[in-house]
Amino acid sequence: MTENDVVIKWERLLIDAAYKIGREPCPGPKLEQWVRDAGFVNITHRRFKIPGNTWPKDPAMKKLGAWLLAVNLQGVEGYSLRLLCDVLGWTEAQVHVLLAGVRTQLKDRNWHGYWA
Repeated sequence: MTENDVVIKWERLLIDAAYKIGREPCPGPKLEQWVRDAGFVNITHRRFKIPGNTWPKDPAMKKLGAWLLAVNLQGVEGYSLRLLCDVLGWTEAQVHVLLAGVRTQLKDRNWHGYWA
């Protein structure tokens, strides 16, 4: 993945917009402490890499990638429009143009992106 990837640009826009409204867009690294602060004990915190689509050869990773791809393709509009239009001031048309590129890249099996 590079800085020129439309998925990276999209992700950064969403993160910036979430911070502007006081939301934590990347809770993963903070979850363990939040759970401890809530009084839980014997906590195990593990990170997993999940491929962004079906590019892996390993059948289990390919299946995970297919699930994440389906989630992203179905949800990309829902979690982008509000942040990009209401927070960053984009027009709906501008968001749809960006999301067309995001969907194209997410489906491209030559794009070997991970979410961690």
